[in-house]
Amino acid sequence: MNAHDVLIRQIERGIDSLFRAARALPADRLTWSPVPGARSALDQLQEIATIGGRGVFADAHLKRKMEWDPEKMAQWKSERAKITDLNELERMTRESCADLFEAIRNTESGDLSATVEMPFPGDFTLADIYSYYSWNMGYHEGQINYIASLVEAEQPTHA
Repeated sequence: MNAHDVLIRQIERGIDSLFRAARALPADRLTWSPVPGARSALDQLQEIATIGGRGVFADAHLKRKMEWDPEKMAQWKSERAKITDLNELERMTRESCADLFEAIRNTESGDLSATVEMPFPGDFTLADIYSYYSWNMGYHEGQINYIASLVEAEQPTHA
């Protein structure tokens, strides 16, 4: 297994695990957040579905430069908020990541250390950008599981 295969495997497993966690939530809790201003599971899934190989981060791996500003952020959030069906979000995530996987497979091993210009602080390589998708899914899976634990804690216990 090479680095490309590892990246793809981690992302595929992340998709499976993320949507398994989301489906474990009661459907009426997908839009719930524990406190005002906190992100709901649905909002987090909308992000994941719209950042991959076709999404807002695509330029980072395709052009090795991502341009970003508050207007683009607002437009992205507005557009993604329109996608509310869990099955559609999963379909979009899988399709977008299929494009990402093609990009990963077509990347020469030596190019994984190429610099990517990002609008965020820090140094980024192409490998960092590719592995970000897996990290981000794991992060949001943890957030969704936290929401699930709060929902469960609300349930009355029967002695």
